[in-house]
Amino acid sequence: MRSVTGLYPRKGKKGYHRFWLSNDGVEREVVEYSEKDAYEDTANPIWILRHSLGSDQGEEDYSSYDFEKYITADRKTDLEKFVTKKGIKDLVYKGLKVPIPASHYSHAVGPIHAGVIEPGHFRFIVKGEEIRNLDIRLGFQKRGLIDLIKGKGADESLPYAEAISGDSTVAYGIVFSRIFEEAHGIEIPQELDFARLVLLELERIATHIGDMGAIAGDIGYYPLQGVCSLQRGVPLGVMETLTGNRFGRGALLPGKVFLRKNLNSEKLMELSERIRSVVEDVVSHFERAANTSTNRERLQSCGVIRQRQVRHLGFVGMAEKCTGLNRDLRNLEKSYAFSSPISLELNRDQMRGDAWARFYLRYEELKRSGKWLLEAIPKLEAALHPKLRKSPAKSSVKKGTYYSAVEGWRGPVLVSLDLDSEGSIEEAYIRDPSVLNWHALELAVRGEYIGDFPLNNKSFNLSYVGVDL
Repeated sequence: MRSVTGLYPRKGKKGYHRFWLSNDGVEREVVEYSEKDAYEDTANPIWILRHSLGSDQGEEDYSSYDFEKYITADRKTDLEKFVTKKGIKDLVYKGLKVPIPASHYSHAVGPIHAGVIEPGHFRFIVKGEEIRNLDIRLGFQKRGLIDLIKGKGADESLPYAEAISGDSTVAYGIVFSRIFEEAHGIEIPQELDFARLVLLELERIATHIGDMGAIAGDIGYYPLQGVCSLQRGVPLGVMETLTGNRFGRGALLPGKVFLRKNLNSEKLMELSERIRSVVEDVVSHFERAANTSTNRERLQSCGVIRQRQVRHLGFVGMAEKCTGLNRDLRNLEKSYAFSSPISLELNRDQMRGDAWARFYLRYEELKRSGKWLLEAIPKLEAALHPKLRKSPAKSSVKKGTYYSAVEGWRGPVLVSLDLDSEGSIEEAYIRDPSVLNWHALELAVRGEYIGDFPLNNKSFNLSYVGVDL
């Protein structure tokens, strides 16, 4: 399976860098067609186009549309809605008017929520209690991040990279580090690359534990919610013990992984045992929850994504895996083998594209990543005093476009940077997995009860700020 996963306008030249995702990783090609060609090329997902090329065109008004046509999920209708003489509309909320049949009603959720949550605008069209359509618009946390990193080199840009989506601090730190390593010709020993992957898996299991608890809370199964709320802090605590920060901030730079100086073999074994304990505890409580029929009934056949939608619309990561497909960039990471290889197989019998599959997927990844970490953490001792094959001191950089991708917990994060001869950023393209997968949520909730939206939303757990750059 191969799909377009990013589109980056070429700096000062005609055409685009187009990125393809397959089982062999992410590859780049240069396409020299016009913006109109980009819209008409059916390989390019609409959300990628809106994210990469979209412009502010004011309020979106679709109130004159025939309702059944409006909710038709096909590319022709999407192009008619979103492409004008000014280009394609962006994803930012400027006002939204939708067609509402007499027997239906429309209401909005957000951007102001009752609680500590990032803002998004969710416009529902509902008949009775059934969701007929959902339009999602973001843009409330626009930080100007792309402009902020322009002119910055490796060390200065990494703090911004870590803030692209805070729950994926390590994933973005790895991607930026690898880009600058390639540009400066820095070769790092495997034990350092391995240490980065340990931090990446800690990031993964901490988020999965939190999400499992959040989903359990939404279906009213509080024993698992309570356990996960408590135990999520354990892998974050291990991260802090290793790096000095619960989210791994400041731990990564090109050619470097900063681990705390007081670590030794005894301390690393202790941290490994902490992971063993938390994984065993959460797994046992999850299995108890999974054996409760009311929990399965609440989640199964709810919020379904189909494989054909993944193939045609470019969904990635967890939104893809929950359907039984399983592209995973970790298959290409040789440094996992510095410890034992990590298992990435899925229980396909459970992967039917529904909220249950997304719940169960987190359980499976927790077990497999947890098992790998048990052996991997003690082997971090080799990364405490590594020897670089080549000094990361300033070196000449070949001016041009560089890119890298890594499998974050949501899916593959993709970054492409245009660097000048000093190694400073001229332009940047950042594609969080959420850019594609917000549309998966829009489609998953069609036909569901309006009361099930929070549950489905949590089962995807997408990033607002990862889109609102």
